[in-house]
Amino acid sequence: AGSASAAEPITASASCCSYTATSFTQAAGETGTFVNPADADAFHNVTAKDLGPDKKPLFASSSEPAGGSSPIPGTQYLDPGTYGFYCTIHTTAMSGQLVVDSSGTAVPRPAIKLGVLNQKLKAVRNQGKLKVKVTGTTASSGISISASAGGKKLGSISKVSVAAGASKTVVIKLTSAGKKALKNKKKVSVSVKSSMPFGKPVSASRKIQ
Repeated sequence: AGSASAAEPITASASCCSYTATSFTQAAGETGTFVNPADADAFHNVTAKDLGPDKKPLFASSSEPAGGSSPIPGTQYLDPGTYGFYCTIHTTAMSGQLVVDSSGTAVPRPAIKLGVLNQKLKAVRNQGKLKVKVTGTTASSGISISASAGGKKLGSISKVSVAAGASKTVVIKLTSAGKKALKNKKKVSVSVKSSMPFGKPVSASRKIQ
């Protein structure tokens, strides 16, 4: 097999287990597409061999049956270069390369800043919640944030979204174990950590009393 033409979806061969070309090309900033043809005889997918800043594959499609297709999230963040991929169902036999050219511009990866808002420890205990400021360096979604103190988890929140250049205050409700961890404390150092698809984890801390 040779190289596929630009903008052609990454396509599996009808017979297992290969793709229709060894190399596929897209412009930087595009979201690629995976196609499993109608006459395919197995489920297939496209998964990057390398990991991104979130310690997960740089890009990955869903596993598709014969006749299925899906976008390949993560490809829109790739800078020009060559990236290996494979099918996780047929790991030893099915692989290829995605070539990202410079005819476009990569989408900025999700990026945020965190801050623990100034609160009295007594208020945090009584109200059972901690307020955290989330600022979007770029548009970001699917953010999960967890809070801890003294190595003990206080609580968490998920599915947070923030627009580029915008800030919002989110409330993390303390679990029963989190409330217990703060009981009778005069001051604590609270740490918050975030994770999000395709973005780098971020952390912040603050002493409250």
